Amino acid sequence: MAKRKPSLASISEQLKAPAESVRELNASTDKSPNHDLERAIPYLLARAGTRMGQSFSKELKQFNLSLTEWRVCVALHHAAHQRLSDLALHTSTEPSTLSRVVDGLLQRGILVRDRSDEDARALALSLTDAGRDLALRIIPLAQLYERVSLSGLSLAQAESLRDMLRMVYDNLEVLDNE
Repeated sequence: MAKRKPSLASISEQLKAPAESVRELNASTDKSPNHDLERAIPYLLARAGTRMGQSFSKELKQFNLSLTEWRVCVALHHAAHQRLSDLALHTSTEPSTLSRVVDGLLQRGILVRDRSDEDARALALSLTDAGRDLALRIIPLAQLYERVSLSGLSLAQAESLRDMLRMVYDNLEVLDNE
């Protein structure tokens, strides 16, 4: 049976502990609340992601691409004909930022706008032949970085990590729907 996600209301209730209860807890343990940054999941996720992103960004310079531009290219390599809104979701990029990035890639001949497969009135984005060639040259490098980051983990652990990260991401949706 699938685990039910908490609602924002239930999370809010947990956070509304009366100040007296917090003071009583602190007095009984003779400590102030402890929050070890080195054990905090948000910090650890951001730290790992930042390190990987910065390192990979250095490699992307030889291809004249930023990390966001690479994410656009690889997302379109994986699934062509995406609308800007879908691409924003798949690349975790703000639409205003993504619009500027896409404009630059269009001007450089890496992307092309065409009619959406789903809605003939809508425009979608795809890689040009040059964009596909570029993506195909970079994918092995991206895979190398992933292998390095996962070294020491078994295949099952790596897949479990992927599943857990997707779950963490999905769990946070409740905070977006305030």
